Amino acid sequence: MIEFTLTRTSTAPIETVFDAMTDHRAIAAHTRGFRRSTLDREGNPAPNGVGAIRRLVAIGPPFVEEIIEYERPTRYAYKMLSGAPTRNHIGTIQLRETGTGTEVSWQLRSTLKIPGVERLMLPVFKKVIDELLKGGIAAAERRS
Repeated sequence: MIEFTLTRTSTAPIETVFDAMTDHRAIAAHTRGFRRSTLDREGNPAPNGVGAIRRLVAIGPPFVEEIIEYERPTRYAYKMLSGAPTRNHIGTIQLRETGTGTEVSWQLRSTLKIPGVERLMLPVFKKVIDELLKGGIAAAERRS
């Protein structure tokens, strides 16, 4: 199993950061390495809440993920439906206000379908999540 948490801070208000991070259609516009991001199904609340299905295209098959928690502006979570050699792949993003903006922590827990490659895949997963964090925070700071 792979499990880690990455944390970054933003000068933007918590609501702005949450809205930028959960704007599934805009992920490719602000995150390096992604060519396209679409919303296959809207969630509740519309459009980006629980039940939303997002499709992220980088290289290889697209990552298809479903939003399973959505508590604006402090927390959301997703599970991977397809696109990576994983099962039980859950990302949980928590936001909290700080004196100067917002702290964003992204926890990832994932079981690889191919045993024994965790050491090789850990830096790949960390790089992808870090790019998503940086991109979402940059988008929020442009909005604020």
